[in-house]
Amino acid sequence: MASQGRRATPLPKGWARIRTRILKRDGWRCRWPLAAGGPCGEPANQVDHRVGAAQGVDDHSDENLWSLCQWHHDQKTGREASAVAHAKPPKARPAEAHPGLIN
Repeated sequence: MASQGRRATPLPKGWARIRTRILKRDGWRCRWPLAAGGPCGEPANQVDHRVGAAQGVDDHSDENLWSLCQWHHDQKTGREASAVAHAKPPKARPAEAHPGLIN
């Protein structure tokens, strides 16, 4: 599980129960979709949000949670962190005229 210090938002109350429920639902297997068409299927030990805080979503519903193996969880988290790090900053406000130059 991710360190609480790195999370943008805290996990919901009862996260341990939610995590166990999702892992059981998914048969303790990674649900990451492969190019071949099926899920990864490796043993899963992580539960992650399909769409999460990196996309501005705070949805802890079962439909938005899935089991992932450590490798796929690391890959997904790395891509999300890279996208945030390389996001273009908002355009700067146009420069205002110096007050001494305003008529």
